[in-house]
Amino acid sequence: SMAPSLGRALRNGRWSSSTAESGDHGQPLLDLNEAALLETRSTGNNDSYSNNKGFQAGWSPSSPSSSSSSGPLDAICCYLDTTFLVSRRGSTISQEIQAGLVTWVTMSYIVVVNPMILSAADDDGSSPIPFHAACRATCYSAALACAFVGLVANLPFGLAAGMGLNSYLRYGIIGKLGMSPESALTCVFTQGVIFALLASSGIADKAQALLPGSLKSSITVAIGIFQAFVGFQLMGLVTKNDTTMVGLGDLAQPTLWLAMTSTILVAALFVRGVKGATIMGIAFTALASHMLGLQNARESSGPLSSDPLPSSEQGFFPLDFSCMSQDPQAFATAVLCMLFIVVFDTAGVQHGVGQQAGLLDSTGSLPGAKFAYLASALGTSVGAVMGTSPVIIHNESAAGVQEGGRTGLCALTTGLFFLVSPVLVPVIEFIPPQATAPCLVLVGALMMTPIRDIDFTNLRLALPAFLTICVTPLAYSISAGIFSGIATYVILDVVLRFAEVAEKAAQALMTASRQDEKICYEATLLEKFDAACDESIDFRCPQEV
Repeated sequence: SMAPSLGRALRNGRWSSSTAESGDHGQPLLDLNEAALLETRSTGNNDSYSNNKGFQAGWSPSSPSSSSSSGPLDAICCYLDTTFLVSRRGSTISQEIQAGLVTWVTMSYIVVVNPMILSAADDDGSSPIPFHAACRATCYSAALACAFVGLVANLPFGLAAGMGLNSYLRYGIIGKLGMSPESALTCVFTQGVIFALLASSGIADKAQALLPGSLKSSITVAIGIFQAFVGFQLMGLVTKNDTTMVGLGDLAQPTLWLAMTSTILVAALFVRGVKGATIMGIAFTALASHMLGLQNARESSGPLSSDPLPSSEQGFFPLDFSCMSQDPQAFATAVLCMLFIVVFDTAGVQHGVGQQAGLLDSTGSLPGAKFAYLASALGTSVGAVMGTSPVIIHNESAAGVQEGGRTGLCALTTGLFFLVSPVLVPVIEFIPPQATAPCLVLVGALMMTPIRDIDFTNLRLALPAFLTICVTPLAYSISAGIFSGIATYVILDVVLRFAEVAEKAAQALMTASRQDEKICYEATLLEKFDAACDESIDFRCPQEV
């Protein structure tokens, strides 16, 4: 008896009167509860719906009483509600879909930025990873990871290739370590497999608990500074200098001022809370660049549609596992660095967003966290074969949660939008590289937030965090920054613990020595007293006795 009223509510697009009264600016929410309550009052049937609390756990769209009179739309809505526990978590189907759309809009810049970073040309003008291949890999790996975390974990998380990790793959592993694209993607694939094993065994949760929160926060800050530094280079604000290594760029370049203007514009949109501010800034910069006739490095190097596919028309990269034996040190460095970043970044983001959504249990743990790790590992492994960097949970998931996302239906919606995102390739291939610079700078600025969690008054924690933050951009290496911070923390902790043990041992020896002196002194006084008694001398015991 409830299903027809729900169908009418959906078809009529009813709005929640309680939403307007709460001052939520008219957010469109289908008032399914009100419709069902009216239906039960009119029919006198209060078994399937009671106390106006939504769908009950025992009600199923497949029940005979409902399937006979409900349409396909009613059955789909009831199935989604019971599968994703939408009503139980205080949400609605329309609210989850809207939240998924908002998550995709706030994350959509990765469709543009990630391929541009990975396809950045070498000195000879060749791209290590073709633009189209990187774009398809970015979209499909994100769609797979979002669908997995939505269907299996039932969590409202958006996953895609991580910012900072893409810069490390392109400029760190391929550029600095000198690995081929196939070898670099083999490192990404290996990291994904190891991460899956760690997540399945529960080691991932235990490993991230070993280091102090200040050191984990410093890693996020260091990655933000690193990608902001890359953004400054793309816009021309920072250039190479033979005397001081880096210097101020040519302020007469119009591309620099266009990029700076776009940065201010996007920042203003962020402050105003405009959804999709990043993609708007990229579109503004690209349009202004073409209208002003500024040179586009991608147009000068030929159309991207002529980029050859990696190994076949299916767009898969052949992984090269020979790098494990040819250069084991570089291979291990790349894998461990990416693994460390992914473990701690994923753990931190999912806990923070889960807390924001009110999904943490009484112990402060997030139900389904293991499957969120596995979603990242799955997306990373598949993305490596297709040609992209590791997949992580994005901070932008908080935007969807802010819009009301509470279940995996939100993540599934985001994944569906990523699935159709490759159709935008013919449009975004004309976007100049400097259009992505404001995105890198602003996301880097937003990643400075965890620095408030670092206690700089405690040098035991402040020095490792400081080295992590400074070494990463100055050495142009995320791995160098992370390892310097961890090594400093471990060594300093061992030295201080040894000093504490030595101090306690010294105090114990001093206490024992004082006890021996006291015993000897008392024994001497007793001997004198005995001697005086033997000689029958009037002896008065000294005051100290």
